[in-house]
Amino acid sequence: MYHCDFVSGRASRCATHAELEPGVELSKPTDPASRTGALSTVSIEHKLPLLFGSLLLAVILGVSAFADVEMRSTVLRAATDRSASLTKQFGSLIQQSSIQLRAPATLTAAKPEVAAFAKSPDERTRVAAVAALAYRGPQAEQVVATELRDSSDAVVLSARTDTSVSPLLTEDERLPTSTGQNATIGAFRRIGRKAVYPVVVPVVGASGFHVVQWRHVAESREGREGLKSLIGSDATLYLGNRDGSYITDLERDVPGLTLSKESFSSPQVESRPDLNGDSGDSRRLVSWAAVPGTPWAVGVESPLAVILAPVNAYMKRIALLAFAALVVALFVAWMMSRRLTGPLSQLAAAADAMSSGNYSQTVSIDRSDELGRLGRSFNSMAAEVAESRHGLEDMVEQRTRDLNATLHQLHDAQESLVRREKLAMLGQLASGVGHELRNPLGVMTNAVYYLKAVLPAAPANVIEYLGILQQQITLSEKIVSDLLDFARLKPPIRFAASFEDIAREQIARLGPTNGVTIVTDFPDQLPPVLVDSVQVGQVMLNLLTNAMQAMADSGQISLSARADGSMIWCDVRDTGPGVSAENIGKIFEPLFTTKARGIGLGLAVSRTLARANQGDLTLAETLDTGAVFRLTLPIATSAGG
Repeated sequence: MYHCDFVSGRASRCATHAELEPGVELSKPTDPASRTGALSTVSIEHKLPLLFGSLLLAVILGVSAFADVEMRSTVLRAATDRSASLTKQFGSLIQQSSIQLRAPATLTAAKPEVAAFAKSPDERTRVAAVAALAYRGPQAEQVVATELRDSSDAVVLSARTDTSVSPLLTEDERLPTSTGQNATIGAFRRIGRKAVYPVVVPVVGASGFHVVQWRHVAESREGREGLKSLIGSDATLYLGNRDGSYITDLERDVPGLTLSKESFSSPQVESRPDLNGDSGDSRRLVSWAAVPGTPWAVGVESPLAVILAPVNAYMKRIALLAFAALVVALFVAWMMSRRLTGPLSQLAAAADAMSSGNYSQTVSIDRSDELGRLGRSFNSMAAEVAESRHGLEDMVEQRTRDLNATLHQLHDAQESLVRREKLAMLGQLASGVGHELRNPLGVMTNAVYYLKAVLPAAPANVIEYLGILQQQITLSEKIVSDLLDFARLKPPIRFAASFEDIAREQIARLGPTNGVTIVTDFPDQLPPVLVDSVQVGQVMLNLLTNAMQAMADSGQISLSARADGSMIWCDVRDTGPGVSAENIGKIFEPLFTTKARGIGLGLAVSRTLARANQGDLTLAETLDTGAVFRLTLPIATSAGG
């Protein structure tokens, strides 16, 4: 036999009779998840493969990360050595080319015609000097101009082959100085659409004068393609000044590159946007080398993504192989774990179902070991718990029904008691005060009438105060009438009457409207109604009075009536503030009012009178611009009148 403790309707622990000891109470076990965290809620069937897969994944990631770091380091080191070697080779080639570039300028500076003009400038020597300055040797297309300049770098004589390039030297610039009779090569500069550089040689036999041969950088597609074949299609060759004032890739200028001492010491990895606007990895391996004997520098740049592309491709293949191996390993581990944890999963699912109220689910473990015995014991326990639970639920349901019925009766009794107390209070108030107030109010009404009759020529303020007094008397009479009507409602004496006449009679009873306009909309063929005209008139008067009081001294009251089947309805619409949302359900209750004056019986009496005449009074709608009350009354023909 099983003994179970229940906590909140659930079986917290069950044990056989043999396991219980006298004086030992079963306690609620602590939640395993609260002790060991969220991992304790994961099934063992998945936990074992996850553990094995995590270990395998950690090994794969560690080995892959180490291999990736080593391969990237090796490839980057090889690329760095190659880049440094290329820049040195190009620097040596440009140095040899610069030696050849000095020869034409040196020969020109040694011509006697140039020295003769420098010493004795006249027309005869000028013609000979210009002819001597003109360069006609190999690669003449690269020579922009050959000039004779004095010690202040002012142009004395010039032989130009390209007049589109001007000026070659501004007033605040100076040419490089030459040592002895050696030629000196100057820095690159952009003039117009061409990059030019000067070759400066002192004139032989004319101290203070020097020949300046201006050459432009050769920019040809064939040359660039040849360089691409040497350095690689993705690499870029730069040529420029060591100070970084001008750098070109032999196709266009490259602004924004800065050179420092570190740039020439070893290749550097730099980050900058691609010149062609391509997005992606902006890191580049840049190697610079100074060209000996010139102020120039040559650089080779290779995108780091291109350098590391073989490594990335290899790591992708390794990642795919590792992923496949991991999937296979997880599948094998899961199959092994499933054979061990299958019965436990059945028990866990059945226990979860029981905790959620499903006691019909059982486990099917066809084994003779401990798990089989546990399954059979669980099925027996579930049957007993289900039986006890059903009995308890039936008891709770019956008690709930009894309690709801009692609460409903109590609510009805409370409402009835409150209603009786209100009616009793109103009855006492009406019987004790109504008759005592009507007689004085009648006397006051007669007195006001008499004063108006005997004082026809009284001052305006006297007439005004008499009108105010009459209004207050009328209001007091209405309060007394409401009390008496609510406490002693007379059965209606119904007969066919014109609703339009009833409404217009009550409009006339209002007297002065103090700036409030009353608009009526009655159809010509409005059928008569079967009502007590006095009681319906009281309803209309109450509605008109409430509308007048809601609008203070200005506004409009609209009355519209229509026939609808066996009934007619009349809407009384005002332009006041309307009825607030929290008061919609209270306005027809006795003694409820939002006015500074009055006892809150007008609408309650009006609805009672309307329903006594087989009609109804409702709040049709309420807006920010006013309220609309709808009075519904039966038509005489449909009621047998």
